[in-house]
Amino acid sequence: MKHTYKDFVTGKIHFTRGRFDGWTPGTGLIGAKYAIFRNRASEILVPEYLLTKETRDMITQPEGGKL
Repeated sequence: MKHTYKDFVTGKIHFTRGRFDGWTPGTGLIGAKYAIFRNRASEILVPEYLLTKETRDMITQPEGGKL
């Protein structure tokens, strides 16, 4: 499954094939949560405001796809 997010500097769309593994607690000046994506080799933390709408919708739904 491909999860997409925007690059903060350029605005380009990037993707990761890592598995969504949850959220970090809100941190920083604006209290943003970070989505955790893990694969065999690495872990990527992406702030919630940089996730694309499709990815946000995908990771908030349960496995069956319906709420």
